[in-house]
Amino acid sequence: MRKHLITESARWGVLAYRKNGDFPGTALILIHGAVGDSRLFRYQLRHVGARRKTIALDLPGHGYSGGPGVPTLDDFIHAIEDLRDIEGIDSFVLAGHSMGGGVCLEAARRKMRGLSGLVLVSTSPVLPVSRDLVGIIDRDDMDALAGLIVGGVFSRRTDLLIGFARQGLQEMNRDIIRRDVEICMEMDYTGDLAAIDLPVLAIANRGDAVIAPDLTARLGEGIPGARLIIFDDNGHVPFFENPRPFNEALDEFLGSLDSGGAAEEGPG
Repeated sequence: MRKHLITESARWGVLAYRKNGDFPGTALILIHGAVGDSRLFRYQLRHVGARRKTIALDLPGHGYSGGPGVPTLDDFIHAIEDLRDIEGIDSFVLAGHSMGGGVCLEAARRKMRGLSGLVLVSTSPVLPVSRDLVGIIDRDDMDALAGLIVGGVFSRRTDLLIGFARQGLQEMNRDIIRRDVEICMEMDYTGDLAAIDLPVLAIANRGDAVIAPDLTARLGEGIPGARLIIFDDNGHVPFFENPRPFNEALDEFLGSLDSGGAAEEGPG
């Protein structure tokens, strides 16, 4: 994975992203969630990147994307625009997970140039934030935060995952962790859904303990023509823990855009 890492200068500072494939046509840009980075999209980079330009972005302040101060939602949007321009991309689909889904909805609200479709994963028009999470961040208890993240995000809680999460959190700026939570709390796209005129695929796990599937279903109900798929799995990261069915759904959706048709109604 590290061999695919690219760093460029951008508006906020260093812009880092992982890329696989450099094909013409509509690209796929993957946007991670709060307190995350591009590494979670390893299976999509490998799979989709075999036939399409596929890029997983480290949002400003996350992963290897460094810069001054604490990034804002505007900085996240500017990072996508800078990536688009650096890579010379004319048309792209944004796929966002959790907070990253909100970033994608913001890009659609702003009618970002080149945006031709959305894949919204384990997200919703309004992002719920637990009081336990806010309290742990206020106490600066990174061990408790690692346990909460792993216990809620992954369907299988293991010491190895908690260790990786703890290490990543210790390396991350505390103010950026807090800002991620604030951005999630401020997001509300309920009133914007009906105006989205892009092809949209919304995906959730039925056993998601972070964002319940009925919240993701609101995207399918509110966005005209949107397709909703709910997998009978647990966890908040279907693209990482169960990549095969996720990638198959992603292939079908992207293929429908390439052929100029609309994706058929899926299971939900």
